[in-house]
Amino acid sequence: MAPRIGLIAVATDTGLGYQTRAYYKHLNPSKVIIIDISSLNGRQQHYDWYENAHLVKGIPNEAQLRHLLKDIDVLLTAETGYNLSIYAIARDMGVKTVCVENAEFFDGFKYPEYQLPDLIILPSVWKEQEIRDFAEPRGTKVIQLHHPVDRDEIKFRLRDTNKPMHVAGTPATYDRNGTWDYLRAYPTGLVTTQNDDLARHIRMRYPRGVVYTNIEDLNMMYSLGDILVLPRKYGGNCLVLNEALASGMPVIMTDIEPNNHLLPKEWLVPATTTQSFTPRGKVDIYDVDIPLLTEKIDWMRSQNIGQLSEQANQIAETISWDTLKDKWLKALEDICG
Repeated sequence: MAPRIGLIAVATDTGLGYQTRAYYKHLNPSKVIIIDISSLNGRQQHYDWYENAHLVKGIPNEAQLRHLLKDIDVLLTAETGYNLSIYAIARDMGVKTVCVENAEFFDGFKYPEYQLPDLIILPSVWKEQEIRDFAEPRGTKVIQLHHPVDRDEIKFRLRDTNKPMHVAGTPATYDRNGTWDYLRAYPTGLVTTQNDDLARHIRMRYPRGVVYTNIEDLNMMYSLGDILVLPRKYGGNCLVLNEALASGMPVIMTDIEPNNHLLPKEWLVPATTTQSFTPRGKVDIYDVDIPLLTEKIDWMRSQNIGQLSEQANQIAETISWDTLKDKWLKALEDICG
């Protein structure tokens, strides 16, 4: 019998929101709780993404957690349990717990006194061994499963032009997506961002560039260009990479984990460690050589874009929900015994 899944969901236009929405769509949870912290971050909420969901304003308290955990076999959450007591409460109630970790914000490094979930799923190989070394001696199982891309929502288009573009998204620490490196390498390039302030700064510094902010949906965004240039500064799960591949775009990235476990070597640009920061554990920051990035963009623009587009499509299929759904369901079933 399939386990009854409880899902902690996010209802915002963010990577985390799209991630939990995909779990809702493909894993068929029997109970959903939406965590709404818009009072802290001001983000718009899309409650209509989840039918019959329970809404929690702010961080859930113990009573709300126990309500969620009632009548389920396994709880699935992404990046955090929100309340650090959640895993202990679940064990008390006989419910298994699974967290799809963002290794950048792995709570265990910062709060070693708190319990861990029964299973950690890592959506990329980045920091996999470090988290294994920490979690497995404490009785937590760790597996690596790519976060699948939804090919029903991201439409493939065989590319026939060679226009580069970059997704800046919402600004992150140390210019994670490498927006300024991209513009230094390609000053006339196209950029999309959700942040009006960043758009203003880009237009001031690179007036020959093109900036889009009013993006209606993902398919519109990935129709603006044909080659994605994303010289990311450090690792982690990258939904933009998955989506671009599914849309038929070849992707230029830095030659670091986890990019170099998914993309062909010839699509990667060398990068070197220049500094680090510590959101939970240590995160190394990489810089790309700007002339080499320009050279890589020029090289890809000179290639047969149709062949590269088909290659992107083949990579995307290896990480699609059709390919990986059974593995995700089996991981949840196995942890329930």
